[in-house]
Amino acid sequence: MRKLFAILLASAALTACGTKPYVPQEYPLRDGLIPTLTVNGDVKVGNAQPSTDQAIVYSYGGTQLASNYKDITQLMVEQTKKEIAKSGKVSASGKQKNIDIKVTYLQSRYIAFFWKSEIRFTATLGGETIEKTVTHGSGNLYQDLNGCIAEAVMKLLNDPKVTAYLAA
Repeated sequence: MRKLFAILLASAALTACGTKPYVPQEYPLRDGLIPTLTVNGDVKVGNAQPSTDQAIVYSYGGTQLASNYKDITQLMVEQTKKEIAKSGKVSASGKQKNIDIKVTYLQSRYIAFFWKSEIRFTATLGGETIEKTVTHGSGNLYQDLNGCIAEAVMKLLNDPKVTAYLAA
């Protein structure tokens, strides 16, 4: 009986370890975090990340979460489109604007009952590329990762170069 219990316990412990999929999900931004944007022309937001290679976004105590930067970038692209539609005062008279986003890093670390994440990305505004690093913290791992992506969208759309580009 003890042997069977030991085998079951070891099996359960091994099941808890390993790599699990992380599927990024939108963490909504509340109204007012992105001010009204003057948008002169149509805006196309694109995914510039070609890599679908596995990326470990969290690792602690034998548990890992993995995704890929193309999927993470796509969530950021979709949320950016939604926020521009929600906060933008659009005038169709200007020329088309292109914002190409590429997430190159997302990682959450556990720090005593708390998770702290960091995301790094580039955004190409027509021909100019800007690089950003954004951090986020939460008491929930998934909210930390998803909230970090949302905060990156917020920082992008509050950047003076982005607001000037959209308004031009």
